[in-house]
Amino acid sequence: MSATNIRLVQFSLGPDKQSEARAIAEKVVPLIRAQKGCERCEFYADDQAGDYGLVVLWASKQEADTAAAVIGPVLMPALAAAKGAPNIRLFDVYELKQ
Repeated sequence: MSATNIRLVQFSLGPDKQSEARAIAEKVVPLIRAQKGCERCEFYADDQAGDYGLVVLWASKQEADTAAAVIGPVLMPALAAAKGAPNIRLFDVYELKQ
């Protein structure tokens, strides 16, 4: 089965916050990966700029939304140290036929 949605979570912690970013990743990535419909979850980083995020491929919008109710109460407190509000968006995936 291929993903139909991608959730992007982008946030900034500021420079030299690698250990804080790693702690967030270690807390939320396993939780996200355990949710029904999660096909892939990766944490990405630009340590020099202090920008971080998650990209999650979901089998369906419904499963992404259902998982958000479980993940949000863990993720949002973990992002309390972020500079500004995190940018969290859900996108449709277009499959191109060749």
